[in-house]
Amino acid sequence: MAHTSTCTDPPDWQSFASQAYSIYAVLCAGFLASQFYRVSNAVIAPELMRELTIQPEDMGFVTGVFFLVFAAAQLPVGVVLDRYGLRRAMSALFLIAVAGSAVFAIADDVVELAIGRGLMGLGCAAGLMGSLVAVSRWFPPERFAQLSSLLYTLGGSGFLLATTPLAWITEETGWRSAFWMMAGVTAALALLLFAVVRDRPSSDHGKADARHETLGEVLCGMRSVFGNRQLWLICAIQFVNYGTVLSIVGLWGGPYLNDVHNLDGVTRGNVLLSLNIAMLVGVIGFSFIERWLNTRKWTIFGGGCISALILFALAAFPQPALWTTMALLILFALASAYIMLIHAHARAILPDNIVGRGLTLQNLAVFLGVFVIQWATGFIVGSFGSVEGAAPTAAYQSVFIFLAGITVLALAVYVWIGDVPTREEPNTG
Repeated sequence: MAHTSTCTDPPDWQSFASQAYSIYAVLCAGFLASQFYRVSNAVIAPELMRELTIQPEDMGFVTGVFFLVFAAAQLPVGVVLDRYGLRRAMSALFLIAVAGSAVFAIADDVVELAIGRGLMGLGCAAGLMGSLVAVSRWFPPERFAQLSSLLYTLGGSGFLLATTPLAWITEETGWRSAFWMMAGVTAALALLLFAVVRDRPSSDHGKADARHETLGEVLCGMRSVFGNRQLWLICAIQFVNYGTVLSIVGLWGGPYLNDVHNLDGVTRGNVLLSLNIAMLVGVIGFSFIERWLNTRKWTIFGGGCISALILFALAAFPQPALWTTMALLILFALASAYIMLIHAHARAILPDNIVGRGLTLQNLAVFLGVFVIQWATGFIVGSFGSVEGAAPTAAYQSVFIFLAGITVLALAVYVWIGDVPTREEPNTG
């Protein structure tokens, strides 16, 4: 990528640009595994529920526990990233994800599945935030939003692996084989992270090394993070956005297509593949729209409004034609893909010395929201009962109305935040 040096560039940028891009490439590959684990249950949920006799509310819990553990780990992970560095933290955590994938592969009941998902969540807890911290340290500040969106898109290949390829492997060799394969891939990525990733440029002597913070300074930094009013307003939209998306793309999209449209596993995988591609296209699309409009706040707000309208439309039609359903779901995935702009908004209001803790606080809101929303939607679907293992259409209509409603509420809170123009640089003081 071409780059013109500016006064805001890190010292001696050209001398370590090649190393920066190598680290960036490895981080994208590592993020792929996290994305796979997040949404993999959407494709295999019907098979899991049949094989292990799992109820909808239990399926919602099993899927959501990944995000509960992920969320609980965020603040400790933020301290570790700021204090001890990216390389050791991220590679060690990935080994825990390896164990989680193996436990999931041998699980025979809800408890074992939940333990496996929980270990996966802990192991992937630094996948995105660690990568964003690395981008903030290795690249010029004004490139943060662009590179973070590209990171999400490239790492989003994991979303794609969790659709048609996972459905095909499940049909051919079973879902357990797929998770044994992912355990091997994740182990290789852990080794690659340890070998390539470095915490900071060697020439970056102008900034204090967070590893030297005293306990008092760590606590002071946490107090600054918790006292940031704008960060809490960001947390409101973060709590809802990704949880809403993953409740459809990562959980109920597959059962909905199975129960309402009678699609088989591979066909469901193909539809979910199109949704995940739409999300990745949307992430890049929102990056361009933000720069074109030169407003981060109103770009995010507009995406949220469109998402809510599409969810209301899905709820309004009990059994639309398959092509109508697909069109609405794809539009929803496109319109909801503003999550990286929210991360960029958070980064722009955070001083460099607490960026790890600040980003992980708002990421805690993201994944706590995913757990709560997925578990809540499980109870919604389960409350309608089932006929021959299939939930009625009304159950999914209720889910769509619930998701639309909480999106509107979150937007009503977020709208009070101050705007951050696209060309405004992240806070470094």
